[in-house]
Amino acid sequence: MICTGFSLLVFATAAYSDGEPPALPTIVSATESAIRYVGRFDTRDAAGPRCAWPASTVRIRFQGTALNAVLNEQGDDRWQVEIDGKPTTVLSPDKGEHRYAVASGLSDEVHTVSLAKATEGFVGITQFLRFEISGRLLDSMPLQRRIEVIGDSISCGYGNEGANQNEHYTPKTENAYYTYGAFAARALNADYDCVAFSGRKMWPDNTIGELYDRSLTFDAGSAWVFSRWTPDVILINLATNDFGKAIPDKAGWTEAYIAFIKRLRMHYPSAMIYCAIGPMMADSSATNKPLTVLREYIAKIKHDINSGGDERIRVIDFGTQDPKNGLGSDWHPNIKTHELMAKQLVAALHKDMSWN
Repeated sequence: MICTGFSLLVFATAAYSDGEPPALPTIVSATESAIRYVGRFDTRDAAGPRCAWPASTVRIRFQGTALNAVLNEQGDDRWQVEIDGKPTTVLSPDKGEHRYAVASGLSDEVHTVSLAKATEGFVGITQFLRFEISGRLLDSMPLQRRIEVIGDSISCGYGNEGANQNEHYTPKTENAYYTYGAFAARALNADYDCVAFSGRKMWPDNTIGELYDRSLTFDAGSAWVFSRWTPDVILINLATNDFGKAIPDKAGWTEAYIAFIKRLRMHYPSAMIYCAIGPMMADSSATNKPLTVLREYIAKIKHDINSGGDERIRVIDFGTQDPKNGLGSDWHPNIKTHELMAKQLVAALHKDMSWN
């Protein structure tokens, strides 16, 4: 079952006169090896790791009653807090260095707390400086399965918490924790990496490929070390922006897509790669059929890749989103649609990867 998490588990919080909670007795460096960082974190600054990509996650396991985080926020990010598998509050850091109560009032038992970056790269960069625990730190082991999604605003969760399609995007309506990739990863007990950025294309300009080698979206010097994290599954969900104004040239677009898959293969020779057809694609008339054309393009890409000897390529067609399920900001998928997409992805991985 894929749970949206709207029945929230509530933990005690308090208002502090100076705006920050009191320090907790056990100080833990953000670089402590027992802390698990999932996604692309830049570690060049000795003060602590930084991240920009959506759904970047920090996982901490400890025995005790409370956890604080000391962050340096550069932007307007939001972080979804999860305690023992249940989403709780959303942390909205103030700019600069501050201490935040992430979990408090817990029973003195073993707990796992995760913070997932709800917002995408253009919203901001968050740096983790240290953690404080009322209790003791335990090792947080990596999960055995790994999923990477490469995409645009849909995969970021752009507007998924918006009231309807007439509400325009703000960072407060974006939550990558409630996206199809994140839902599927949690359902399958997999670690999740999201390399997505609103407005990005496959070809010919403003491409995700321009950013793909980076740890931080806007920092060309922040080279990602691919050997740090090897996905078992990669899903590419790009086309909505490519086909948004006009249907792109078939040869140019399909060749660019194939070249990108070959680029992925250089780093991840054994991964199962899914070419996705996203939920914002639709045919509008007898003469304007971008969805039909996209399906033809994707079929050609799969055929050509398979003909070259690579059989670990699949197609997943999410179908056009149903307005009866509601819509998010600026006509983007809402959380309900993301959950339905996740169920499709989970079913595909049950079949193709034997993941139960």
